Amino acid sequence: MTNKIEYRAARSKDAKDMITVQFKAVQSIPKDDYTKQILSAWSPKPNSERIQWLAAFIKNDNVRCFVATNKKSKVLGVAIYLIAEQCIRSLYVDPKHAGIGIGTRLLNRIERFANKKAVDKLHLKASINSISFYKSMGYKKIEEAKQLLSNGSSMDAVFMEKVIN
Repeated sequence: MTNKIEYRAARSKDAKDMITVQFKAVQSIPKDDYTKQILSAWSPKPNSERIQWLAAFIKNDNVRCFVATNKKSKVLGVAIYLIAEQCIRSLYVDPKHAGIGIGTRLLNRIERFANKKAVDKLHLKASINSISFYKSMGYKKIEEAKQLLSNGSSMDAVFMEKVIN
């Protein structure tokens, strides 16, 4: 299945689909990991304001966004990297397409991009449900962390990093 998937730089016109993938992925997280209130604050329902914000964000020179798409150009996965901060900001896969390597390939895209920029180490804040994925990709847990959410609340996370160069 992964050979029918294209991995490319995101375009502003992908913003709506990217927000939708994030929403679906977050809302599919087990309620044992985070409460419904946290999931709603983390990724509210897609709306025009969020879509417009992301469309502009994609054009930012300090940001690299990658997407995985099917033959019909439907976005199946999203990865966002902040260049100056050497930080993986987000990585989401549509739950209907989870487990087939999309997240791994998107993360590899970021790592290759960062490596070309002579970055020695990448870091991220992993949500509780994604820690095992990042560990399997070579990321090491540094410390417990909090992730600030758009409504001012916060959620439990883990600060992780990986030496890539």
